[in-house]
Amino acid sequence: MAAIVVAGWNRLADWPLLLAGYALATLLLLVLAAAARRRPGSRPVAIVRFAAPLLVLPFVYSAAAETVLVLHGRFVDDVVLAWERALFGGSPNVAAVSAGSPPLTELLTLCYFSYYGCFLLPIVLYVRGRKLLAERYLFAAMTTLLICYLGFIAVPLAGPALATPELAAAYRPSGYLITSLQNQIMATFDPPGACFPSPHVAGAWITLLCLRRHISARARLALGALTAGLTAAVVYDWYHYLSDVAAGMAVALAFHFVIERHAARRPAQAVRSRVLHDSHR
Repeated sequence: MAAIVVAGWNRLADWPLLLAGYALATLLLLVLAAAARRRPGSRPVAIVRFAAPLLVLPFVYSAAAETVLVLHGRFVDDVVLAWERALFGGSPNVAAVSAGSPPLTELLTLCYFSYYGCFLLPIVLYVRGRKLLAERYLFAAMTTLLICYLGFIAVPLAGPALATPELAAAYRPSGYLITSLQNQIMATFDPPGACFPSPHVAGAWITLLCLRRHISARARLALGALTAGLTAAVVYDWYHYLSDVAAGMAVALAFHFVIERHAARRPAQAVRSRVLHDSHR
């Protein structure tokens, strides 16, 4: 991401601050890595070192949103809106709320709100002694989100609420406490351009895919329900286009397929290595 800032510095007014931020984030990671080497027996240091990518993620997310126009120079919502209308015969965001109600809005938004718990799960797994699973999950989640951040630049979108304010004012659903809180969070911390692919959908699905075989049936059912609800909520609440959802799911499924294939090859490679070693003895 820092390389993108360097390459497009003449299109970024805040490029010095962005580079300084990436430098500080890198420094933090190096300091924590050094602390872990110097104090290998310290559990608190090990936990903070493990959580380091999560500590710098808010900056990387906001910095990625600052660079979304470096390639095209404008938001391309008009293209996506035209494509969705041609494909679906109208706006999926409008259609999604046609049978909506405040209780349904509150329920779906609660599913969306649960996404923030994904950032605590790796730490919980690590603290509970499931280190290997925690590391694999954190790697998958961080890489999936990074792919989404690169997608912000490839397809910069302001989002349906900002691109079509008249429709949003007429059709955006209302809810209760959770909906109000989530809308305030989005207005305060979610910058324009962080849409395609949807990092929330990608993050939720990679969480489900990575953990589904390692949790109880009841927890798997709950996680699946929250993921499905979040997937619907991003369109229903006018946070994303349906195209963002499809792209976010595609990123999660594709990357999970890659890491599963890699994991499946490692035992086979180990067996071949042992066979070759034994044959030369």
